[in-house]
Amino acid sequence: MKPNYYRDIWICGPPNNGYPGAFPQGFIEQVKRKWWGKKRLWVFSGVFQDPDGTTVDLNPEVRPSHVGSAEELPFPNDTFDFVFADPPYSEEEAARLYGLPYPSMHRVLSEMKRVTVPGGHILLLHRLIPSGGSEVSDLEWEAIVGVGILAFWSNIRALCVWRKPNRIDDFAIPHDPPETTPDPAARKEVK
Repeated sequence: MKPNYYRDIWICGPPNNGYPGAFPQGFIEQVKRKWWGKKRLWVFSGVFQDPDGTTVDLNPEVRPSHVGSAEELPFPNDTFDFVFADPPYSEEEAARLYGLPYPSMHRVLSEMKRVTVPGGHILLLHRLIPSGGSEVSDLEWEAIVGVGILAFWSNIRALCVWRKPNRIDDFAIPHDPPETTPDPAARKEVK
């Protein structure tokens, strides 16, 4: 049986801004072609800037829109139609590259899902592919893309893309107002 989601491999150029964990060259352009939203949130944003989006990072030196934890996003439910996370890929990398603790990916994914509007996209770039657990079990798979860098001895990462399903009440047909019974005195008798 063929999976009903998009599958691909994107080989991009090496990052060119010197920041550890920066997006590969050409990666954002590929994402724009497939899943770009109007109201975007970038979690673990690092130095990445989206002039029309919102960025969140624990490190104030990278100048995110909001300094804060991805495990407790400071936004109301159902706020963004595109939520992207590129967290550190291990405890060792979190400590060595950023001097920060490794986040709970269960909590991060739960928060990403919470702030995504029904019908919106959740994207996770990581070496692991979450395929179970309550944080992803009710999401619809849209894609799994291998993302590599054309460089000597490069790791490949997985871009997991889900769509948050619409709620049933999003499809409800508005009811007509109840008919009012006319004043009996105003009724005409039909003969």
